[in-house]
Amino acid sequence: AGGRLQARIADLGDKYTVSLWCWNGMPVDGREVTGWMFSRGHDNGLGPDGDHVGIGGKTNNPGRLIFLHGDDSEGAKPVAGGTEIQRWNWYHVVFVRDQERVRIHLNGNRQPEIETESPAGFPVGFDRLFFGGRSDNESNWEGRLDEIAVFDRALSPDEIGVLFPN
Repeated sequence: AGGRLQARIADLGDKYTVSLWCWNGMPVDGREVTGWMFSRGHDNGLGPDGDHVGIGGKTNNPGRLIFLHGDDSEGAKPVAGGTEIQRWNWYHVVFVRDQERVRIHLNGNRQPEIETESPAGFPVGFDRLFFGGRSDNESNWEGRLDEIAVFDRALSPDEIGVLFPN
């Protein structure tokens, strides 16, 4: 399925953390979204409940981390960070969902790169995670991912700092 890695984690709920290292090989002006690195959703589709993390592209926050909840065809717009993610460099990204609160930390920084409110209350059986692409296979990741870890709780900024080597 286009190089995506799919995992199923039962009972993940609305408090979870995904930590990963990413390296982008796609030019940020190559497509509308440079690439989706992580997604939680239904296999081969989008729905109102999904969480998606990637790097913006051509007309959509080029080179910045983006978070989208739900289906972008419903008019939902991604929330973007401010730091430019340079091509061919490694970055540590930590996505934290604590019910309706979503934070994305970059390179061990205690202050979130992205912080927003987003609907929670995932349906029963919403257990699929995708790495290297979004659940609908749109704008899959062109690059590398490493040291992916999923936690069944929301990590604190102090715990996130421990994951990033100084």
